[in-house]
Amino acid sequence: MLRLLVKNVAEDPNFSYTWHEMTFCSRWTPEGCIVLCMSASPRFQNLLRWSLTRMWSKVPPFEPYSLHVPIIEAVIAMQDLSVWSIRDAVRSVEKASSICNCRIDTISNFLYLHETARHAIHSIETLSVTTKTLQAIRQQILDLSGKGRSATRDSIGASYQLRVHIDLQIQMARNLLLRAHANKERLQNEIALTAKLDSNAMRTIAVVTMAFLPPTFLSAIFSMSFFSYIPAQGNEAGKWLISDRFWIYWASAVPLTFLTMAIAIWFWRQKLKSARKGSEYI
Repeated sequence: MLRLLVKNVAEDPNFSYTWHEMTFCSRWTPEGCIVLCMSASPRFQNLLRWSLTRMWSKVPPFEPYSLHVPIIEAVIAMQDLSVWSIRDAVRSVEKASSICNCRIDTISNFLYLHETARHAIHSIETLSVTTKTLQAIRQQILDLSGKGRSATRDSIGASYQLRVHIDLQIQMARNLLLRAHANKERLQNEIALTAKLDSNAMRTIAVVTMAFLPPTFLSAIFSMSFFSYIPAQGNEAGKWLISDRFWIYWASAVPLTFLTMAIAIWFWRQKLKSARKGSEYI
């Protein structure tokens, strides 16, 4: 029994995708080979039908893995569509960033990048499994070549032809795996660029806050009841008065500031300590 997964991503902003779970049960007798395909999507059925039509005359019925070759070719075609659908999503992000150097909606952009990166990771996972499965099938063909039956010239040639076809599909799967890794790395570049732009925005906010913080502090100080202004009356000029209890503000503010900083440092050290303990078990 053989079970393979392929993930296809749709070109829409709703992050829609489709998992294709395909299971194949095969039975071989000296009279021929039978394969039962379960949960095959219409797209896979069309690809398999096209592959069988093209390769039917070349499929040796007396070989145990004769029908696996067109099935594998259809699976690789599905993987090809999957990888390039993710590539199209990555390219749309790159085009958007090249047209506009800023991110208008950072949250939506991060969500789209996160979803696309998740699809890319799944693509790498399924392609890795497919490649290992094909390598195992090739090894099985090599082990069964001429084993338990008369090794005629036709059987040896048919077994060699099957290995050649599967080797070609294995190479195709490896090439697609490289493309899937490239998609993931390109997404990492876009995520890093978006994070950098977001950090620039935060830096701008911090600078503006620092510019307005001293005046805000002074306005808060002078708005307290410790200060009072007596306007001019008659021949007397206006004057400022300060309460002799103004020290209460500093007696409360300074210890509270140090207490807040101490709590923040304690939490930071506890987090750092737990992170170091966690790294010891990795």
